[in-house]
Amino acid sequence: MADKKFYGAAQELRTTLTDSINAGKPPLEIILELAKAVGELSGEDSYYETTREQILAVYGLALGDKFILDDELAAVKTRLEKICAAYENPDFTEEEHIRIGYALENHKKEIARLERLKNA
Repeated sequence: MADKKFYGAAQELRTTLTDSINAGKPPLEIILELAKAVGELSGEDSYYETTREQILAVYGLALGDKFILDDELAAVKTRLEKICAAYENPDFTEEEHIRIGYALENHKKEIARLERLKNA
């Protein structure tokens, strides 16, 4: 029974890879898709995030690959939107608002940094 499960998972990975190549997706996007699938299959939820962080460090920050920088920029902007909404929430204490404000400012700085790297 385990062999059939493995065969199905391997077939799914092969199909994902072939479809991605045929669609002309960027190589880093393909790697991330495969990392997500491997993480799900292996039960290691952190595998995708770890792989993404490694790709960001090497290909995005060190080599300036636009795809991964765009991906990271979008993720930081999404978090910033959530932080802004939390900052406006009157249910938080003054101390919590200070901490949320600190996170808000750091996200704005990170967005500016990523945009500089992307445009370099």
